[in-house]
Amino acid sequence: MQVSEFLGKKVLDKNAVEIGKVSDVDLMPKEGIINSITVSTGDMWLRNKNFEIKSSDIDQIGDYILLNLVGSSIEEIIEEEKEPESETPKKRLTLNKD
Repeated sequence: MQVSEFLGKKVLDKNAVEIGKVSDVDLMPKEGIINSITVSTGDMWLRNKNFEIKSSDIDQIGDYILLNLVGSSIEEIIEEEKEPESETPKKRLTLNKD
């Protein structure tokens, strides 16, 4: 199977609920092993998010990709991938009218 065949393929959770489509594949070309896939939810129930799924979370690959995760586990993955907010305090600039 070629990498181009993965792109756009539907991704389903363990309960066969569609969570998105494959937007990128990270693999080890010499070994022919998938490290992870990036899933784009588009306008699905997760509101246009991109997140990475490890190969260990993939159950089957065929006409679609079936994960061994349920929706709540996927939401946890998305939360973990969010960038932490900047902890640098914002400085307020004041102008003197002298």
